[in-house]
Amino acid sequence: MADDKVKDKKNTKYNEIKEFYNNWNVESYPEYFKVLMDLEEKLIIDIIKNLKEYDTIKRGNGIILDCGCGFGSFYTLTKDLNTIYLDFSINLLKKFKNNYNLKSNKICGDILNLPFKDNSFDLIFCINVLEHVIDYKGALREMKRVLKKEGVLIVIVVNGESFIKESIFNEFRIYHRALSLNDINVEGFEIIEYNSFYFIPPILKILPTSLLRYFINNYYLRIEDYLRNLFKNKGQFLYVILKKIN
Repeated sequence: MADDKVKDKKNTKYNEIKEFYNNWNVESYPEYFKVLMDLEEKLIIDIIKNLKEYDTIKRGNGIILDCGCGFGSFYTLTKDLNTIYLDFSINLLKKFKNNYNLKSNKICGDILNLPFKDNSFDLIFCINVLEHVIDYKGALREMKRVLKKEGVLIVIVVNGESFIKESIFNEFRIYHRALSLNDINVEGFEIIEYNSFYFIPPILKILPTSLLRYFINNYYLRIEDYLRNLFKNKGQFLYVILKKIN
């Protein structure tokens, strides 16, 4: 009976999350939210582009899974590569298709039950996803299953050890749990690199959007690397690079 209640609770939360993203419309959010989202996405793209693991798989024409691709925020990283895009929201996949005229390689599926054979992918992106997955350990194990041996998983989550608590990334109307490095460390993976990024004080969102954008482009981006080195694990977002070892 207790197990049934836990299962029902998880199913309810899962359906709430799915409903949220099936109605997600970034255009309805305040302008400052879009500015900060653009900053986060730019930082993520720059980090991944400079990873040797990404470059190795890109040059070797490896098979990539964008697991939780959303509406294609990181399409520039994979558009010319052999990539499958998966998300559980039909709404987001439709936006992806409309944004980039992507007619194939899109799959609506569940991260806890990936519709792929074992050892299928050389590289998996899982960006801004696991904090919304109740059984995030199960999701990590499932991604490990579909990775080839020595394959690489790039995980980016809201950082549970951050000293910055920007409300727009921490107070979603759906299930949301910031994660730490220990949460990402699961059997069968080796952590080969990690760091945090994004050190924007929440108070800055009171600035007019034009000033916020000016500050980011002309000042903040110049010191992001310095802050990343100074506060290695205390930024708003955590990235972890894992290699499948068995």
